[in-house]
Amino acid sequence: MGLLDALNQVKKEKYDPKKDDFNSGFQPIPDGTYTVSLSGVNHGVWKNSQTDFIRFSFNVVTGEQAGRQEHITPILADKKSNGDPMPESVLTRSIKMVQKIGAMVGFDVPDKVFMGENETENYEMIQDAFQNANVIGKLLQLTIKTSPNKKDPDHPYRNYKFDMAEQPKTAEVSDPFAGNSGSEEKIDESKLPF
Repeated sequence: MGLLDALNQVKKEKYDPKKDDFNSGFQPIPDGTYTVSLSGVNHGVWKNSQTDFIRFSFNVVTGEQAGRQEHITPILADKKSNGDPMPESVLTRSIKMVQKIGAMVGFDVPDKVFMGENETENYEMIQDAFQNANVIGKLLQLTIKTSPNKKDPDHPYRNYKFDMAEQPKTAEVSDPFAGNSGSEEKIDESKLPF
């Protein structure tokens, strides 16, 4: 879908920017299995809470949902926002998720990215490690399955499973001049047409 198509869709919905919420109508990617590309691994800070995060971004590359994105933010903070210790199960699940994403794109995530002085340093090391491994753009399979959230039924939990995907073949390029030793012939400039 291009920008013009999106604009036509907005007009078709009769969106009124003076009255309507621009978030209305947003629907997350439905449950299913998708071929996605790892489009980014970025460290950022939530402005309202000054809390660090690491975000893994994925672009759906095939099927009806092609062009849509899914963003996943594993939690690697030692403490909750209220100061209580983060449950070990949350941290181990997040570490496993980061390692699994790496493995599915052919990158063995080094342990050192989880051994920084603080979460900010860890997030920076994870971002740098993935970017330096040249895995941005690699394909993998992402399965999304929602489950009920008893505390907030309007926002169900999004559960993820990652699997390997066949990478596109790159064309072998050969040097057309390989094996050509050139010529010893002298060129007389006076015979050139220009």
